[in-house]
Amino acid sequence: MSVFGLPLHPLVVHAAVVLVPLAALGGLAVVASGRARERYGWLAVAFAVAAAGSAIVAKLSGEALAATLVAPSLVDVHRTWGEVVPYPAVALAVALPAALVLRARWRPGWWAAAVVVVLSAVAALVLVVLTGHSGAVAVWGG
Repeated sequence: MSVFGLPLHPLVVHAAVVLVPLAALGGLAVVASGRARERYGWLAVAFAVAAAGSAIVAKLSGEALAATLVAPSLVDVHRTWGEVVPYPAVALAVALPAALVLRARWRPGWWAAAVVVVLSAVAALVLVVLTGHSGAVAVWGG
């Protein structure tokens, strides 16, 4: 996968590195604060959906790039973490709008969705840091 002759993965991974933490922090703020929920709830949802999309594209483009590498063992740790990142990102993109909708309609559903938002946001943050760091080490050395 390439764009203008450049591998797609290094280009799209920057979107994931920015959007996933923004979505995670936005999701945590929306769950924790009624004021943030009212003002930024649906904006956080938009970031979460974009983050999930960028994480999926980064995973797919990373797999394509890894298949072309001569020494793929250099990126094994990065690949291991990167394969998992889309799961909490997608969970956040699903749970956050559910939490916003359920807040007004069904209180137990709100709490369940809020717990999923918190867990997936924390997992996404941690996994993006681990993936990004291991990718940087694989490319630039440690």
